[in-house]
Amino acid sequence: MNLKAEDLQWLQTPSARLEAELCIKAISKMFKIPTLILLLACHTLSADLREIYRFPNGTWIENIAARTNGNLLVTLINKPELWQINPWTRSGHASAHLVHHFDEAKQMNGIAELEQDTYAIIASDSVWTISLGQNGGASIPEHIATFPSGLLNGMATLDGGRAVVLSDSERGLIYRLDMQTGEYTVIHQDKTMAPADYLGLQLGINGLRVARDYLYYSNTAKRLFCRVRIDLRTGQAKGPYEVISGGVLSDDFAVGPGDVGFLAGAMDNVVTKVWPDGYHEIAAGSKNSTLLMTATSAAFGRGKSDRGVLYVTTGGETELPVNSTVTRGGKVMALAVDSYV
Repeated sequence: MNLKAEDLQWLQTPSARLEAELCIKAISKMFKIPTLILLLACHTLSADLREIYRFPNGTWIENIAARTNGNLLVTLINKPELWQINPWTRSGHASAHLVHHFDEAKQMNGIAELEQDTYAIIASDSVWTISLGQNGGASIPEHIATFPSGLLNGMATLDGGRAVVLSDSERGLIYRLDMQTGEYTVIHQDKTMAPADYLGLQLGINGLRVARDYLYYSNTAKRLFCRVRIDLRTGQAKGPYEVISGGVLSDDFAVGPGDVGFLAGAMDNVVTKVWPDGYHEIAAGSKNSTLLMTATSAAFGRGKSDRGVLYVTTGGETELPVNSTVTRGGKVMALAVDSYV
């Protein structure tokens, strides 16, 4: 049966949407299908975008990593904390719990998986590792290295988890950190990474991702999305620094199939899809919408049921509220991207 848009107009009323969601939850309980999957499948209900979990007012979520068990790890800026979110509860309401509070730090930034369930995390000017169990337990974090003054921000894995690359937004460079020895060195410094004025701060390179043999990075202040071909063991450049797209605001991002970037658009309140040839379009959100207010990062689901889902974090309406009328805490949103990839 082929439905036309006008056949679904009844879903646009609040009462109809509520009835539809109640039916979906009943189907979820009957057939033991996660409610989130069913809700995201109903594109007319959510325009492919749905809220998963919202933190209290004043909470700024900075980065995200998706676990193979379907859970999500998020780091916070306003508190030096790592949280775990389970978006797949049968009730349809996600749950969250604190994994660790880093007393030595002021804020958290990048996170990268070294091996299954073991993560490297930036806490202020230091890098730590932490291991997580399948049932929610966590190891005592281990300190790896402390860096000179600057602003450690993005992070990605190299050499099968034996090393990571880290961006320093104030210095406009990329470090390589050996996770066994704690030794680090500068391996990239280019004009595409250099700082510029952004909201009164001098900030440059921001997010990092490794996909195939490319290191992708964003420069928020300069509105650049770039990449460089690298040696996957050393992280050293094997080609020129390439500007994929200019004029697109991005904090962190995810790289999907076909080397397509999904950029969290910071104060533009959007997720922008960027192809390798530089063509780009908005995948979700808008400048005057609070759905993706201050979008900060993105990660594709890695569980059996959410590989077509892009999870997007936000800083919330905490710093620059839309129209200066509301303030809400940072949240995690789920974007169905099967139709975009």
